[in-house]
Amino acid sequence: MSPAPELLLDQLARAQRLGYLGTGDLLAHIEHARAHCSAARPEPGQRWCDLGSGGGVPGLVMALERPHVEFALLDRSERRTEFLADAIRRLGISNRVRIADGDAAQLAHQPEHRHAYDGVVSRAFGPPAAVAECSNGLVRPGGRLVVSEPPHLSTCDRLARWPFDGLAELGWEFDGLSGGEPTFAVLTRQPSHLDVYPRAWKQIRKQPIF
Repeated sequence: MSPAPELLLDQLARAQRLGYLGTGDLLAHIEHARAHCSAARPEPGQRWCDLGSGGGVPGLVMALERPHVEFALLDRSERRTEFLADAIRRLGISNRVRIADGDAAQLAHQPEHRHAYDGVVSRAFGPPAAVAECSNGLVRPGGRLVVSEPPHLSTCDRLARWPFDGLAELGWEFDGLSGGEPTFAVLTRQPSHLDVYPRAWKQIRKQPIF
């Protein structure tokens, strides 16, 4: 991984001080992001999106781990996206990492983002139905969605978070769970005739598909 790990630690420490990254050991955050990257398996030449990037985890770590992959760090907070823009500049990766600033449900309908990504990763964007619906408009058919699961849940509880019927309506097929702890849900985007998603964020929150 390049540049030097110290530069990444400096940026994540700054994110913690600003309240954009959760508390806890920074190395643990990095290892979690590396596990997320392993579950997602981004390939050279692909474009991936970190949905709800916050303080840059897993997006910044994945961008450093995969130097031949393009990334978009998506967040609706102007303060967080300003931090992320500065972080990618300091890390020297501005040539292949960009910022997507705004409401994910709206950005997913804009031509530059509509089905523009080979995959989406998400660690703490929201409940499964919201992640799946917003990602529907971002991921191309055949692309993947890889979501970090809450810790210490049983396998049954984790599977219950991703109901088959609801996912099918949103154009997703559940591929299974990856890893031990941390665990990631892996989904594949299917061709769908209901090419209307995502709805407005207020609808997503008030009337989730599942």
